[in-house]
Amino acid sequence: MAIAPLTNTEARIIPMSDADLAGLEALFDEQCREWLALLRWDYTGPSRMIRQVVRQRELVGFAAMCGSRVIGFAYYVVENQRCSIGDIFVTKDWRGAGVDRQMVAAILDELDRGPRLRRIESHCVSVDNDGASEWFAARGFERFDRYYMMMELGRTEGDEAKPSSDAHHQSTANDSATEILIRAWQEADFAQAARVIHQSYRGRTDSRINSQYKSEEGCAELLTILTDHLWCGDFLPHVSRVAVRRGTRRLLAGVLIASRIAPRIGHIGQVSVHHADQGQGLGRRLLSSVLQEFVQYGFNAVTLAVTAINTPALRLYESFGFRCIHSFPVFFCETAMKKNDER
Repeated sequence: MAIAPLTNTEARIIPMSDADLAGLEALFDEQCREWLALLRWDYTGPSRMIRQVVRQRELVGFAAMCGSRVIGFAYYVVENQRCSIGDIFVTKDWRGAGVDRQMVAAILDELDRGPRLRRIESHCVSVDNDGASEWFAARGFERFDRYYMMMELGRTEGDEAKPSSDAHHQSTANDSATEILIRAWQEADFAQAARVIHQSYRGRTDSRINSQYKSEEGCAELLTILTDHLWCGDFLPHVSRVAVRRGTRRLLAGVLIASRIAPRIGHIGQVSVHHADQGQGLGRRLLSSVLQEFVQYGFNAVTLAVTAINTPALRLYESFGFRCIHSFPVFFCETAMKKNDER
């Protein structure tokens, strides 16, 4: 595959631990402003945690420099033979110059020299990182596109956030036949919710993209991030919903995790229906219930992300009024990284 020259002679790449802290802080501030304007996401909470690690000189990655100015950063985390590239950010006036490609190349080269890895993933919500995407492709990574979608919530007296009446009646009838009810999240739901998430992705593309979906333990880790950390906003248990099978064991059939990512802006971090209960309208009913809760609590908009090839989910979200406001690629590579002698 033919790619553009790797080196931009005006930019140099250095370890992030050697970069000027004030320069990095300026980039973190710029990233937060961009996320709020583009995604309606107040990223200051997660950014604050990243900055703390940077100040301790413990964040592993690279910074791009032009003279004494920091113009980009990229960092990664390695755990249990799995590497996750956490972010790739270039200041706006340097985008398109190949700086993102240089930083990714530096990361992959460093990983090449380290212990053998089982998997490398990049799930960051990138903006204008075409050079990085090009380099991932050149190194044999698989690519899938993700859509970041938003729905504006308008409300007049008596309005409810729900699908069309025919679809709503059909899903209600199906749920009645299987005796499934929708209720608010409870702390005791955690273990069963992780099991539902795992079962919902059996044989699905998303389980290839995100390795956490491949095991119950991984899904529990993901659920902990959604419910106990700031990375996906402030968890809202009173808005989040579960679908429960009536009966002695009251097993969960579905789960939807909701959070607040900015004042009056909600986010849906996870929607999962157990594979045995799919096709009964449970996803639609969970979504309808949560949107009504967001409206009741005075939210102005709700966001979510979906893999572009997940057509059923995409159509469901579009039927409620969600629209794509940003798209970004995600990448992964299984087993040891592929060497590229031609670079």
